[in-house]
Amino acid sequence: MNTKGTVVFDIIGTCFSLEKPRQRLVELGGPPHALELWFAQTLRDAFALSHAGSYRPLKEVLEAELPRTLKVLGIEADAQERSHIVNAFSELEPQPEALEAFRLLTTAGWKVVALTNGSEDSTHKLLERANALEYFASIFSCDAIGKTKPHPDVYALAKQDVEGDVWMVAAHAWDIAGAACAGLRTAFINKEEKDYLGVYPQPEIIASDLVEAANQIVQG
Repeated sequence: MNTKGTVVFDIIGTCFSLEKPRQRLVELGGPPHALELWFAQTLRDAFALSHAGSYRPLKEVLEAELPRTLKVLGIEADAQERSHIVNAFSELEPQPEALEAFRLLTTAGWKVVALTNGSEDSTHKLLERANALEYFASIFSCDAIGKTKPHPDVYALAKQDVEGDVWMVAAHAWDIAGAACAGLRTAFINKEEKDYLGVYPQPEIIASDLVEAANQIVQG
């Protein structure tokens, strides 16, 4: 029986690096920040659809957003090149310390689950490819309810049938804020965004990487 609690991991950009799609954009002549622009606009428009009462899977929004991002950046790309960029999301590499963080938590008696705006199938494949699937008790996708994080109903998926504390670990401040508002304890990985947003509910843990966050959760 699980007595410690549950640690909920965001997947895209937290457990898995976005360097592969970044490099494909750079190869087409984009600046290094092209990835941040594309991904941020994708999330914005996925959130907008969800907030308005509609919903489209993340991959569809990524595909729809990419031509506009490329146009803003003055980059020409044909359909094959655009597909090559989007498909990089199925080839994301795990963060270097990810497996150690998962091992540390499960060894200490914590249940580990994934909570993602991506699909359950794509997340399963990423974890399997990274030899991380064995650490995860469940994969929860916003596709299951047709709402994106940071809607509280998405975080409620990970709070079903749990005992003890429920922690959310994410590298996105908006995700941490959503989890905190939904009643989860929170650990923010500041490797990419650096500073947390002052207007958001503050995280209990701010860590430089996944292992540091896992250690602090285990140590209580």
